[in-house]
Amino acid sequence: MKIDNIWLIAVLVLSLASACSSGKKSLNNGNYDEAVFQSVERLQSNGNHRKASTVLQASYPLAVKYHLDRITNLAATNSVNRFDQIVNEYESLNRLYDKVQLSPAALNLVAAQRYTQQLTDAKNEAAKFHYNLGEQNINLASKQAAKQAYLEYELAAKYAPNLYTDYQLKMDKAMSLAITRILVLPTEVHSNILKISNDYFKNKIIQYLYERPLNKFVLFYDQNDAKTSNVKIDEILDLSFDDFVVGQLTTNKLERKAINDSVKTKTTVKINGKDTVVVGYRKAEATLFVTRKTVESTGVLDVKIVNAFSKTIVQQEKIPGTFIWVNQFGTYQGEKVALTDADLKLVGNADSPVPAPQQLFYEFTAPIFTKLMRRLEDRYRNY
Repeated sequence: MKIDNIWLIAVLVLSLASACSSGKKSLNNGNYDEAVFQSVERLQSNGNHRKASTVLQASYPLAVKYHLDRITNLAATNSVNRFDQIVNEYESLNRLYDKVQLSPAALNLVAAQRYTQQLTDAKNEAAKFHYNLGEQNINLASKQAAKQAYLEYELAAKYAPNLYTDYQLKMDKAMSLAITRILVLPTEVHSNILKISNDYFKNKIIQYLYERPLNKFVLFYDQNDAKTSNVKIDEILDLSFDDFVVGQLTTNKLERKAINDSVKTKTTVKINGKDTVVVGYRKAEATLFVTRKTVESTGVLDVKIVNAFSKTIVQQEKIPGTFIWVNQFGTYQGEKVALTDADLKLVGNADSPVPAPQQLFYEFTAPIFTKLMRRLEDRYRNY
């Protein structure tokens, strides 16, 4: 027998032994569900396995008793989660039943029972409980209560979709009351010199918030949408750029020596009457002339969140942004082989024109946009 086959058999034997012993260990530790699952899995591969049979016969009745006792105890409490927990217990019982069905050997060892009607009844009771909670919350006249009402109706519909016929109607009403509606005002740009369009920045914000909602209970509107929809605005997102500056062009020139003292040379000489190539090294020099042009654009976004009813500022923050445009190019005098790869890249660069102010505005607002979205996500994620 090949050594590889011997190792494979050894690994399989150890694996099977581990599976069986772990089932017994789970039983001894009181993890009855786990013991049932592990013993059934063992019986699926070996229906005559004696230890797995023993573990299953001991663990299945204990698992059933554990869950039924839990149901009895939960039913006697006033816990707000009791109905959800009872549903979980019946689902656990049915998972045990379904697992036993996967092994003919296991079916002969235990009298597995499925609690179908009991689970349906438990889900109906849970649905009634959460529906009634929704009814209580919807009448409290606050956005947080309306949000809770929506969640209660949603959970009730999940438990028993056909128990009530007005789930969607109730959820729509709760959602309408729960939503915080925020108007995004046009972004102002204060500049006496430059004519900058803010449409790009504003549209980018609106598009982001439309495509990636921060929370299903929060909606953002621009002025056109708000007017068309005739909605009641709760908060106003007021954005304006102040201290926006497109810096003057700065040009710096430098000159430096480039030296390469390892330039390979080849010389052909006569040795014993034959041409022979002799390799040597020499020094090469050049002067590199570098021009560096920079334009720094900076600005600060003033972010105000205003209560639409009281007109008071509920949150304000200044978000700075900077963008430095750089263009470097060079020329040289002397031997090209004296230049490094970085030098050659500079020599290959061209003198580019300074971007238009509008483009510089786009660039410096990019990091501001990222920071703004993070601030909005932090504020409205759990609204």
